[in-house]
Amino acid sequence: MTEPTVNEDQNPLTKPKFIISAVVVAIIVALGIILALIPKGGGTPTADPTTTGTSTASAQPTATAAASICGLPAGSQTKPATTPTDTKWELIGKIAAPTAPKQYGPGKTAANGLRSCFAHSPTGALYAAANVTVLSATGKARLVYEQLAVPSPERDALLNQPQPQETSSVTAQIAGFQIRSYEADRAVIVIAAKGSNGALVSVPVPLQWHGGDWKVVVPATGSTGGGQISDLSGYVTWSGV
Repeated sequence: MTEPTVNEDQNPLTKPKFIISAVVVAIIVALGIILALIPKGGGTPTADPTTTGTSTASAQPTATAAASICGLPAGSQTKPATTPTDTKWELIGKIAAPTAPKQYGPGKTAANGLRSCFAHSPTGALYAAANVTVLSATGKARLVYEQLAVPSPERDALLNQPQPQETSSVTAQIAGFQIRSYEADRAVIVIAAKGSNGALVSVPVPLQWHGGDWKVVVPATGSTGGGQISDLSGYVTWSGV
């Protein structure tokens, strides 16, 4: 299914034709770090919608480039088109995050709660995107910027912005995913999240393989990129709650 059209000159959340409920906005704000990272037209590679989610082999990374910072094997380079059957889930606060520490990641969990080191594969990128989304939604957005984003002037600019205050008690859980695009060193994963009121939103997550791990990309220009969806058509269902 198609997502709402984004006008490059206007935030879609304030555009009349893209008015959504306050509760849905609250869900998006809860996942705000990811939404702030989505580029306006063309900043991040995307795939033709007709090929989204297909189980096709991706470019095999070289041995040097594939080296994981914590030694995780790259594994299969086939994009997952069905629910990963071996997924286990752990609660971070009240939100479930996927975990497979010896296969896909996170291979590291720091004392401050940051979860990092994911396999250099499409499924590893999926786990990375899901975990970053959950971390961002549970009060660790600034730490994600500082330690789990690709260093850049754009990232530094975001770190200098005031942190948003929580304005709603609405929570959201991962409900599904799309592999929008995947190359040996870049990926765009779309996480579908379901709010405690039943509303669904899509959250695109651009990633780059950097320093032996998947890191979030902060584009030169940004728009929310995420929005409300009516159902999970076009998404692989995937949920821990």
